[in-house]
Amino acid sequence: MKNVLTKTILTLALAVTAGAPAALAKAKKPKHSAEHVQAVKKCNEDYNAALKSAKSLKGNARKEAQTKAKQDHKQCLGAAPQ
Repeated sequence: MKNVLTKTILTLALAVTAGAPAALAKAKKPKHSAEHVQAVKKCNEDYNAALKSAKSLKGNARKEAQTKAKQDHKQCLGAAPQ
């Protein structure tokens, strides 16, 4: 009787430890919609174009243009459809 109980307990313990990683695994992130991907792509292109044009400026004008580009990019990404 003791041998049967020991084997049963060991089998249950092994089954629980084998199933634990599957139970604790993180769920996959859902993919974004095609509209979201296109909106983010456009935001990134606009941001890069703004930074490129800001490089032709000097001093405070350059810094202000870069700051404005960064703010516009952040706002654009926030407005992108999910």
